[in-house]
Amino acid sequence: MANRDYVVDVAAYQPTSMSAYKHAGARQVIVKLTEGTGYFNPKASAQIKSTHANHMYLHAYHFATFGNSVSRARKEAKFFVAEAKRHNISKKRYLWLDWETGDGNSVVNGTYSNTKAIMAFMDVVHKAGYKVGLYSGAYVLRQHVDTSTIVKKYGTCLWVASYATMGRIDTPNFNYFPSMDGVAIWQFTDNWCGLNVDGNITLKELITDRKLAVHKKSAERPKPKPIKKTGIVYAPVINHNPNWKIRLLDSNGHYMDQYIKTNTRWKFFDVKTIRGMKCYKLGTDKQWVPAKYTKLI
Repeated sequence: MANRDYVVDVAAYQPTSMSAYKHAGARQVIVKLTEGTGYFNPKASAQIKSTHANHMYLHAYHFATFGNSVSRARKEAKFFVAEAKRHNISKKRYLWLDWETGDGNSVVNGTYSNTKAIMAFMDVVHKAGYKVGLYSGAYVLRQHVDTSTIVKKYGTCLWVASYATMGRIDTPNFNYFPSMDGVAIWQFTDNWCGLNVDGNITLKELITDRKLAVHKKSAERPKPKPIKKTGIVYAPVINHNPNWKIRLLDSNGHYMDQYIKTNTRWKFFDVKTIRGMKCYKLGTDKQWVPAKYTKLI
């Protein structure tokens, strides 16, 4: 399941600091860069800098004024892309087209021509190497845009505004979700957490290079040095008695009627624990000597 991140979109109406939004829980920011072919958001540089400083993911958007004009759409897209490059917007992020009523942008020219112009804009942005998406209100998208054509080409790329009520909303109520195909982000309020900023929630994973939390490995105990399986042992004199002999065991821990003399050296061929004692194999499986009576040399 995709991560559901809170996202804010900001323009010249919002402050330059993103700290309050980060504190409220937002993880992504969509900064307005341009409008038409001559407007630049005067706060964009500071808003972008603050987004990075707060370790939030950055996207950008352009406010359209081209209506259903393909030629103007292409000009606006080139204008937008140039500004995105100037601000070094990562091509791992999204450049969004805000196509809605306002500032001379007409949305009632016919679904076919509207969609053609929108696609022309998105094509320019996409060919420049960016991920691209479309923003508008649910009503406009349903009545004036052929979203199926857009989604068919660009996948889940719609950013849809639809509010359950006006005024402050802190968390989205999915009973009011604007059901339609291809929704990547839902803008559910224009006053998120009382901060006078649009509140959005992602429904698609927009961040494909998200850094996962790295958990430090607990300190590992040093591995014991491997026990030498072959070598030479010396059986020293025991209790100052040169006649003392050491009784051998079999591999099951039974004492055998076999002994080795002290003050002698023996080659061993294996090492294992028998009856809680470390033992060396001197010959067959019935010839194990307890290590406590020997010295490794």
